Amino acid sequence: MNKGVQIELSPLDGEHVRAKITWREQDAGGGTLQIELTVRKGRDKPKSDKLLKADARALAVRFARAFADTVEG
Repeated sequence: MNKGVQIELSPLDGEHVRAKITWREQDAGGGTLQIELTVRKGRDKPKSDKLLKADARALAVRFARAFADTVEG
């Protein structure tokens, strides 16, 4: 995997999706942060995979920034 964020979605049931978010800072020799979480699609207005990936990407960015702040502090 190249530097950046990769998101894989896999259905769990009719209402939930598992989002596997892999964050990598360097092309080679760097660490990788991987987060797996369950996301509720919602019955009334289910989100498309594109919107679910956008939500997961935003969450990964927030998590990485918060993690970086704790490491730097």
